[in-house]
Amino acid sequence: MTAAARSALVATAVAWLACAASPAEAARRNRVTLDPVGTWTCVVYGHPAFGDERIVLNFSMDGSARLAREQDDEISAWTTLSGWTVDDDTMTFTDSRSGRSFEADMSRATLGGRWRTPTLLGGWWCSAADFVAVPAIEQQKRTEVMPPLLPAVTSTPLYPLKAIREAKQGRAVTCFFVDANGSIVQPVLIELSDEVFRQPILNALSRSRYQSWNDDRVLRPGCRSFIFKLDDPLNVSVATTD
Repeated sequence: MTAAARSALVATAVAWLACAASPAEAARRNRVTLDPVGTWTCVVYGHPAFGDERIVLNFSMDGSARLAREQDDEISAWTTLSGWTVDDDTMTFTDSRSGRSFEADMSRATLGGRWRTPTLLGGWWCSAADFVAVPAIEQQKRTEVMPPLLPAVTSTPLYPLKAIREAKQGRAVTCFFVDANGSIVQPVLIELSDEVFRQPILNALSRSRYQSWNDDRVLRPGCRSFIFKLDDPLNVSVATTD
């Protein structure tokens, strides 16, 4: 076999292997990986009884990470986190002060994921900040850096009749963005104990509104938790927290 023939054969084999790649491998190659570098305003959620926490995260190109918290209507000084790394499309970093280990799926459209401690689990959800992170962030008011989301109309999901008939209870967590008009957009069910509760939650979100603001450059992150509780056929309730 001549050298030219061997080269043609090798090229054909490489092309065949590329075509024979599994759909999962092809999808993996084609999906876009989120770039976390920059500053993000985030909501951290856990059990509804604990409420939500609003933080600012900053990730640098050198792998360093920082966190600032909302404290007494101001943003705290930066605290240093462990370096952030991305392995197999999963971003990880740790907050030693709270003991939380964070992870995020970088193939998603926005930054967010789960956190865990030895005894607790929760999640986090972010949108890109409309300001540049500076070391003097602690000198700025919370309303300047991380304006609060103030509910204007809060709608509670209807307890599904199918769930009542089948005596189903459940819990759900949904995260979303709020635009400058106060409308909820791009809702995602992060946790959902049963599909029967999905549509009532989405319907309730579509009827809910937050107070609007003038700056429409970015979307602000928010989360709501729902607990569907069935005491008896005549006494049903849906508890919700922002």
